[in-house]
Amino acid sequence: MAIPLSSIPSFTAAEAQAFAQREYGIAGSAARLPSERDQNFLIAADGGAKFVLKIGNSNDASDLLDLQNQAMRHVEKSQTECRVQQVLASHRGRDIETIHHDKTGADHCVRVLTWIEGEVLALATSRGAGLFESIGAGLAKIDRALCDFSHPAMHRVLQWDLRRALMAREHIVLLPPHRRAQIERHFAQWKRIDWAVLRYSVIHGDANDYNVIVADGRMVGLLDFGDMVFTATVCELAIALAYVMFAEKDPLAAAAQVLRAYQRCYPLTGAERRVLFTLVLCRLSMSVCYSAHNRARNPTDPYQVVSETAAWDLIDTLERCLPEDGLTFLLQ
Repeated sequence: MAIPLSSIPSFTAAEAQAFAQREYGIAGSAARLPSERDQNFLIAADGGAKFVLKIGNSNDASDLLDLQNQAMRHVEKSQTECRVQQVLASHRGRDIETIHHDKTGADHCVRVLTWIEGEVLALATSRGAGLFESIGAGLAKIDRALCDFSHPAMHRVLQWDLRRALMAREHIVLLPPHRRAQIERHFAQWKRIDWAVLRYSVIHGDANDYNVIVADGRMVGLLDFGDMVFTATVCELAIALAYVMFAEKDPLAAAAQVLRAYQRCYPLTGAERRVLFTLVLCRLSMSVCYSAHNRARNPTDPYQVVSETAAWDLIDTLERCLPEDGLTFLLQ
């Protein structure tokens, strides 16, 4: 189920800033931030503070955004040592406001979140064992904090949920012919997963290299809870590993450091170990399928295919250098 282009908000920076000032009392300037399904604006207040104004997809109901808000509060109270954004209340005391788009006639939910200083992992120049270990430990603590979290909106159908990988497979015909059989193999492996033996919980679901915030060589924050979903817990680690290995000269060394740190804080079960490598390759396969689909329907937006080249390179590398037991040997 692809995101309808008509549901993605298209407000200007001036409109975003005017809304921030009118509803939240934040005077300053607004600049667009990249996003797939909604609109994000950096609001630089005149006093020097920074905020993120998030205008939601028109199909995102307020209960879905409340899921994200309550999860961030839950993680913050759990003292995971990894920062998450805080939700600012409007003049009316609301976590969620509404903005109307005059041209489309659509209403969109709006939130203002605090800013986390640092740089995204994708742009981090200082990469090493300390960084990767902090990512593994940070995600493990967040997953441990969320294991008892519950919300009425957590049972949702999400195209990026690894349990629903066949939604991405629908777009395999858009891949180059010589690539289709390669990706089909990974979806075939996915079909052999016994989901009933895995642990389940709400997960962040998108610890990609643009959502992990780094400072002083360590992970200090995690952004964008928009892909939260109740699913197999191990999917969190699989997603993170896929993006951590992007552009690494030795991707397995990076993966090992993340994996072992995660294991120390929130140990995997035997069943989770056995499916981890399949889920990593499945996430990468989903990524290239959705990139092909996004390019076909929206060729002018480079953010929609920002990970495509790196995903293909990593798929080829992992197929070439990993043994039959996948990533499990990294835990030995």
